[in-house]
Amino acid sequence: MQLLRQPLAKLGFDYIRFRFGLRTALAACLSLIIAWALGLEHPQWSAMTVWAVSQPTRGLLLEKGAYRALGTLIGTLFGMILVVTADHQILPVAIGLTFWVALCVYLGNLIHGLVSYGTILAGYSASMVALLSRRPDALLPLGIDRLLTVFVGVMMALVVGWLFTYKRAEQSLINQMRRETIISLENVAQSISKQDKTSLNFDDRLSKLAQIEAQLLEHGTGSPAAHESARLVRKVINSQLEWLSQVYFSPIKENENVSKHLLTAADLLRQNAKRLDILTALKQATLDIKQPQLRVAFDEFIEACDERLSFRDSGRAASSTRRSLSLLHRDWTGAREASIRTMVIMGLISALWWYTEWFQIAFLLLGASIMLTLFSTTDNPAKTMKTVFIGQCAGAILSIVIHAAIWPYLESTGAMVMSLLPVMFIAAFPLSHHRTINGSMDFILVFLLLMQPVIPYNFDAFNSVSIALAVVLAPITAMLGYKLLYPTNLARREHALNIAIAQELEAFTQTSVSPSRRRRYRARFYHRLFKLIQIADKTHASYKSVINWLSRYQQVMVSHERSMDKDLPRQ
Repeated sequence: MQLLRQPLAKLGFDYIRFRFGLRTALAACLSLIIAWALGLEHPQWSAMTVWAVSQPTRGLLLEKGAYRALGTLIGTLFGMILVVTADHQILPVAIGLTFWVALCVYLGNLIHGLVSYGTILAGYSASMVALLSRRPDALLPLGIDRLLTVFVGVMMALVVGWLFTYKRAEQSLINQMRRETIISLENVAQSISKQDKTSLNFDDRLSKLAQIEAQLLEHGTGSPAAHESARLVRKVINSQLEWLSQVYFSPIKENENVSKHLLTAADLLRQNAKRLDILTALKQATLDIKQPQLRVAFDEFIEACDERLSFRDSGRAASSTRRSLSLLHRDWTGAREASIRTMVIMGLISALWWYTEWFQIAFLLLGASIMLTLFSTTDNPAKTMKTVFIGQCAGAILSIVIHAAIWPYLESTGAMVMSLLPVMFIAAFPLSHHRTINGSMDFILVFLLLMQPVIPYNFDAFNSVSIALAVVLAPITAMLGYKLLYPTNLARREHALNIAIAQELEAFTQTSVSPSRRRRYRARFYHRLFKLIQIADKTHASYKSVINWLSRYQQVMVSHERSMDKDLPRQ
């Protein structure tokens, strides 16, 4: 495989992604064969599951597989209950499904990480059961078939992934955090020594800390220890941003002792020295800091470093520090808009299905439920729909070709299953090429969705083409929804973040909270700021709004501290 690295690179292929694609194709083929051997009616669903859950690291693979299984179970049970309750009538099934998917979209846009993925999956899993069940007596077998195929796919993805995937690359993020912390300490030391804020490189510090924060969801997957590690890393970067902001916005006073101790701590961190040695150097620095607010901020940074270093040495946070939960940003406005958008689009399609009673509309409704849920959390879903449409068209065309030219001449479902295997490995090529990577996953998923092996098989051109057309119309319909109903893009997400920050700062000035609660609210404030920085990096914009919010936050904190001091004598 190593011999292919240079030739593939010259042709525009990424070797790492190509290897990942081949490994995923192997797992998909094995799951397809096993599902068929078990007599499952839709063995292709197991291969779809493999493509959906496979990840480059073990932690992500394990947790995503678990949430896919759980989401599928919940969605399948709801879909079966809905169809039975509605007595297979189109209108109540469509209405119930619309409200369920809208609810899952709302919750999925509020929560974070793979929990969001599992919630969204519960939405469109119900669609697959409710909309693909043609007969009342087929409902229970279809639901069981859906669950078993997903479980087979998850297990095969885990087995193959565990054998061919590297262990979690968690140390790379920890090394990155340590490297950026060293730079921050050295920059602050130079700023204090030279009394020059330009030495702080504040914009660069903001960008680097935001890059670390963006990796925390992936870092904190796979085990309780991984979640704890991510929590501690977030605490370090939040506290680091706090005292960097204090240095940036406060008058700099020359203090050679502080500068010397910060440089010593930076050298010890670079050497990955003992925890007590690093903490001693940091505590020596804080003893010489004269500004009270900067000293408090630096003490919190030392506490965060203490927990992180203790976790490094023993796998547990320092027992002397109290664990606190961090509040994270929740996009209430975006979740509400995504839910309304889903309800309107699926409602219109449901009305069309009820009026025409064309079974092909059910496939359009199924596709729309996937498009309106799975992609609602992306930066620019309308733009994403274009590449999704192209990939799905390629998969639909290939399915029609195989339906027409190959399957009529095969005499067993086993032969039909075997005819799908080469396509699995072919999919590794577009998945790893820089020009086709965006639509490649949609290509293989739609291809498999449309390839149900059944004997006897008779090719019906109108049936195959109409179903394929209904499926590929889903991204076009979703794109119109994303463009016309609450258009979603980076600019709109930035606007929502600015409103949320403004409202929170306004509320904070009018209430008195305990120090521990203030830390939790500050964690959410910094989480929102990091998201603003990530958006600015993607759009190549300046950090002007971020710095303005930090400045206003510092003013609010000073005002809040003064009001608390005034209240102390009366208490």
